[in-house]
Amino acid sequence: MKVDSAYISRILGVEISPSEIAKILQTIGCDVNEKTFEVDPPAWRSDLLTSADFAEEVARMIGYDKIPSSLPPRPKHASLTPTQKRRRAVAAMLASRGLAEVQTFPFTNQETIDSMGFLGERASTYRIANPMSEEFPLMRVHLVPGLIEVAARNISRGAKDFAIFEMGSIFRSSQKLVPFISPDLSKRPDKKVIDEIFASVPPQAYHVAGLLVGKSESEDWQGKARAYNWQDAIAYAQDILQLCNLQWTVKRSDFAPWHPGRCAELIVDGKAVAHAGELHPRIVAKYGLPERSVAFAVGLSALPESDLVHPTTVGTMPAALQDVALIVDAKVSAAEVESALRAGAGELLESITLFDRYDKLGDGKISLAFSLVFRAPDRTLTGAEVSEMRESAVAAAVKATGAIFRTA
Repeated sequence: MKVDSAYISRILGVEISPSEIAKILQTIGCDVNEKTFEVDPPAWRSDLLTSADFAEEVARMIGYDKIPSSLPPRPKHASLTPTQKRRRAVAAMLASRGLAEVQTFPFTNQETIDSMGFLGERASTYRIANPMSEEFPLMRVHLVPGLIEVAARNISRGAKDFAIFEMGSIFRSSQKLVPFISPDLSKRPDKKVIDEIFASVPPQAYHVAGLLVGKSESEDWQGKARAYNWQDAIAYAQDILQLCNLQWTVKRSDFAPWHPGRCAELIVDGKAVAHAGELHPRIVAKYGLPERSVAFAVGLSALPESDLVHPTTVGTMPAALQDVALIVDAKVSAAEVESALRAGAGELLESITLFDRYDKLGDGKISLAFSLVFRAPDRTLTGAEVSEMRESAVAAAVKATGAIFRTA
């Protein structure tokens, strides 16, 4: 039989030349053709049947003590892609905050699309050729409707206070479908065929959405109950963007299925990537949800690539606190002012918080007061340094929003 000398060296874990293997096998009575390495065992060795048997004989002859001890090599496994890591991190974060993950079928119908107030491209989807049910012949265009139906079903069974979320694809017919490509399965497809296969798949944006119903805290001896509100929904959306290590701004929006004027739009790099706020009262009444139920939705596919945020070390140097009050037009949002302050404050700004809003100045003006915290990682900041950073932040806000620094 033909024996692979490289196999013997590999299985024993020690490099042995083919000539030495041939010599050992000849010693135990085998006839070896060193050119083809065909081995004919002697008649009395009926136990030599496979290459592993010959490898065992080689090991015995050279001495087991000559074979080094080593762990078997660890097989290589494919690691998670950055997209997979981001999705898992978002799901883990929401679950750790007390939201229960649900999974719904990605099917809907025209009645649901119309009842949610979706229009234009947001209402355009694909009809399934062989639907599981004629009640739901379309692919979903948003995750929130499915969450609303889950909530309505749970409320009808006695549930009152809960928070749920879902992650999945949505389907909007923004491009015309091309015929499906069936490649030759007898060989690996080339790049052109692979590109045609991907081009035949309709767009499937990946989203995460959550629905908060009822009370977030029950009434007990420690205090009164607190219902979920629009701030909770916006906070969850912001937490997702923060986890993805992104900077964003917030502005008021009119976006179905949320309440007009009670919906926030989160913008990253000039592009709307998330919405959060109170659901429209008409939808709340239609599905029997508690008043002012809130929801959020984030388009994970729309987020720019970034590393996940890493825990920061606790600062050991003293922090310097500075309060800044600015007068701006009422139409200017606090988020715009905060973004300008943050941009001008520099790298040593640790945090910024809006702590007061005064809207009785008249003439369409309001006052916004922020608390800025500065900290250096390696030294105590001087008064001059802190003043310079505060003035730089104020100057940036004045330039960006037309603000007036309020001294008293």
